[in-house]
Amino acid sequence: MVLAMRLPWLAVVTACGAEAPPVEPPDDGQPVDLAAIPAGCVADRAEADRLDETSLDQVRALYVTTSDGPDFARDTDGTICNSLRGVATWFHDQTGQFLRFDTADGLIDIGFVRLPITDEAMRGTDPGNQTLDLGHAFVRERIERELITSPNKLYAVYYEGTSSYACGGGAYPPLIVGRVGAMYLRAQPPGQPDPCDALPWGRASLTPGYVDYGILHELVHSLGLVPPSSSNQHSVGHVFDVASATPARDLMYSPRPAMPDPFWAVTDPAGLVLDLGSDDYYDTGAADDLATSSLLSPLPASAHRPVGW
Repeated sequence: MVLAMRLPWLAVVTACGAEAPPVEPPDDGQPVDLAAIPAGCVADRAEADRLDETSLDQVRALYVTTSDGPDFARDTDGTICNSLRGVATWFHDQTGQFLRFDTADGLIDIGFVRLPITDEAMRGTDPGNQTLDLGHAFVRERIERELITSPNKLYAVYYEGTSSYACGGGAYPPLIVGRVGAMYLRAQPPGQPDPCDALPWGRASLTPGYVDYGILHELVHSLGLVPPSSSNQHSVGHVFDVASATPARDLMYSPRPAMPDPFWAVTDPAGLVLDLGSDDYYDTGAADDLATSSLLSPLPASAHRPVGW
């Protein structure tokens, strides 16, 4: 099974549209910073962002479908909740730090958005990718364009739509400034026999699978990583660590063009690794280091925000 993941290369336009903006928390002094993996998710569906518990930067999760697309209730049946908690647990195991989620009463607040656009229109009709409106590569950009985004949120979008180009997409500031990292659950890129969500994901065991690792991969891209200055960076934001015997186990790995490299090792029983060698994007001491991102909890000293925020 070949599960391609590619990044669309075009600057994003300003978002405008679907989810209602969040209500800001009262300014009562020190912002709340929940340094923990949330114990669960809010059970009921919400089409508007619930009251924020902190004004700090945070990851906002959305289940998004098209005007004519299916609704499998992944926001309320535990699938997206398990996915988020699975990658949060993996991230903490790798780093000792926590991802800061949009929460309500300490539980992850997952929003639901039905776009006013058909799946066909969202998928695009231009394989040459000449325009943002029609290019196959720009599903992520069209999703972000339809959302009303908050200035302190990075959006993890589980998109119940199709793509004929890739399984997911992320921003990549400063080249692509945006706030959405997305997995296209029913996508089927060229040469791929199965949809992108064919491998198990969102499992109650919290063991990450392809979609789970994929959403984190796209969020990390959307923070501006892996930067071009990294020694092992290639293909605009990915890594191939030449010093590693298992380069495909890196979260931000992708095969090198025209090379007989293995598929991303998401099914390896040993799991993936965050920055093999700690020399590309985590704990490197660089100004754009993931270890000092404003999306982490507790808030790191000298925390930095993504470019464009």
